[in-house]
Amino acid sequence: MESPVSAVIANLYMEVFEERVTVTATYKPKFWKRYVDDTFTILGKDFVDGFLQHLNSEQPTIRFTMEIEKDNTIPILTNT
Repeated sequence: MESPVSAVIANLYMEVFEERVTVTATYKPKFWKRYVDDTFTILGKDFVDGFLQHLNSEQPTIRFTMEIEKDNTIPILTNT
């Protein structure tokens, strides 16, 4: 069974991970917020792919994917 502290440990690890990747990134996001396993990031369009590659190169067991705005709408907020 999962320990009750698993979520706390995972959150602490992700805070350290986020600090490391944002400090070492060539192009830093203008905005970065995380909630559980989702992040909302604002970054220049020319730097998105490079930043995603940077995130995924830092820790082989953590994989980020992305959804890009379409028609000025955030994908998670659209009605489908």
